[in-house]
Amino acid sequence: MSTKHQTLSVIGGLARLLSHAVRGWPLLLLVVFFLSSEGPHLRVSWTCSGSCDRNYYIHCTYLGSRGFVPALGPVCPLVAWIDSRGGE
Repeated sequence: MSTKHQTLSVIGGLARLLSHAVRGWPLLLLVVFFLSSEGPHLRVSWTCSGSCDRNYYIHCTYLGSRGFVPALGPVCPLVAWIDSRGGE
C-alpha cells in the first residue's frame, strides 16, 4: 500500500468520525445539560419589595436541570446561568 493511499485512508477515517460526531451533537448537548451542575435556569417564582415594576426582587426561585434553585435579589433575570451546587 502506498503512502499516498495510507494518508487518504486516514483522512477518510477522520472525516467519517467527524461526520458521526456532528450528527450526534444534539444528544451530546442533552447529556451534558443533565450531568453538569452549571447551566441555564428559568425564573419560575419571585417576591418583590414595593412595586415589581422597578425589578427589586427579594427572593427568586429558578428551575434548571437539577430542579429548583433558590436565589436572592435584588436582581433576578428571567434566565440566569447558575451553579446549582451553591446558588448564583
